[in-house]
Amino acid sequence: MKFYTRFSARLLPAAIVLLLATTSCESFLDVGPPPTQVDAATVFTTDASATGAMLGVYSGLNSTGTSGITNNAGLSTFLGLAADELTYANAQYDQYRLNNVSPVNGTVDFFWGQTYTSIYQLNTIVDGLQNNTTVTPALRNQLLGEARFLRAFLYFHLANLFGDVPLVLTTDYRVAGQLGRTPKTEVYAQVLADLLEAQKLLVPAYPVANERTRVNQAAATALLARVYLYQQNWAAAEAQATAVINQTSVYQLVAPATTFLAGSQEAIWQLRRGGSISANTYEGQYFIPASLTVAPTATYLLTNQVYAAFVENDVRRSTWTNSYTLAGTTYRYPFKYKQRVATTGGAAATEHSQVLRLAEQYLIRAEARARQGKSADAVADLNAVRARASATPLAATLSSNDLLLAVENERLRELFAEWGHRWFDLIRTGRAAAVLPAVKGQPWDPNDAVWPIPNPQLLANPNLTQNAGY
Repeated sequence: MKFYTRFSARLLPAAIVLLLATTSCESFLDVGPPPTQVDAATVFTTDASATGAMLGVYSGLNSTGTSGITNNAGLSTFLGLAADELTYANAQYDQYRLNNVSPVNGTVDFFWGQTYTSIYQLNTIVDGLQNNTTVTPALRNQLLGEARFLRAFLYFHLANLFGDVPLVLTTDYRVAGQLGRTPKTEVYAQVLADLLEAQKLLVPAYPVANERTRVNQAAATALLARVYLYQQNWAAAEAQATAVINQTSVYQLVAPATTFLAGSQEAIWQLRRGGSISANTYEGQYFIPASLTVAPTATYLLTNQVYAAFVENDVRRSTWTNSYTLAGTTYRYPFKYKQRVATTGGAAATEHSQVLRLAEQYLIRAEARARQGKSADAVADLNAVRARASATPLAATLSSNDLLLAVENERLRELFAEWGHRWFDLIRTGRAAAVLPAVKGQPWDPNDAVWPIPNPQLLANPNLTQNAGY
């Protein structure tokens, strides 16, 4: 993977520049090819330029060198190593695998810096659209809803990766570059405010027909369900998840073999790779070995814990994992995405990265119901996810402790190697100390629940402080 290592909001010009990625993907056809850079003072004067600004942010979210925490399947890989899902074929990423991430780690600095670059762009879009009278009102609401959603999405992940983080809502780069850390509770409050506003502004329909690579109202509702779950607001999490699950004409659980296809009916929000029409996913590129005839040297491999979590008749194991054997050694790897390289001849990609999908909503509701003592309903949700994988139904008579463990294990089977779900689950439920020592061969240090604040950021901003233990 290629990463870049230095960012400070102080380095941005006073007139913030929006990155607008030029692309041939059909989502962009209605606005024409945007210029590379547009001054914020003029970008929100027409429907086309305002749309181009938003599309540029989307393109950057999954592009090498500009995407921060969404880059190159970064959360899926590095948090998979930090949890008990993945190992790496050599010691290159042992900092993550051994939960010993350094403050001078360039990748962590990249995640931080580039994510704040995207947030800065989103702040500019929010400011440019809030009182705008030149962009068509319906489009203004759509774009503003998308910007509020994406800002919430990024801050949600920053807070869960680093704890207290600067809450930058201004486009004044001089102020942004000097902000100290905001308590995580306040960051979460802003995440909720953004998502609730996005939920009002967005509509059920996707902006582009037959595409789910830009967010709609259901995406805001789905992320709200997750945020409420993390806050232990069980009733609200259940209600929001139910609102998505009940949209049966749009969202359905599908067979594991088709779950990760572009436009899958299980998809709530997918990311197109770099905006390119022909590029398949970074997940496919990094998880599928380049060669099956030599021992891996740069491959993410599945742990035995993940593989052993599946029962024999669960087709997720045969469909979402793969393996090859050399010299008596079997190497297993994630295989949710089947395409390692881009399509040829300009054909459309067959897979997009799944960010939000329906199965997670069933699992959110199952946990929320279990926490509220609604055991039978919780089991029914788990069994809905298991049924489409041909897994044996769970008994409705599980004890409360066994039911919560069943939820944890089902989330592992369903969401492994996806966006760091397993890592975040172990941290938010306090289960890391019980699970990880047996895998890592070392005691769990509670300070490892968050990453260090990158050292270049501390040097650039004297108002930042380091996390404990680093």
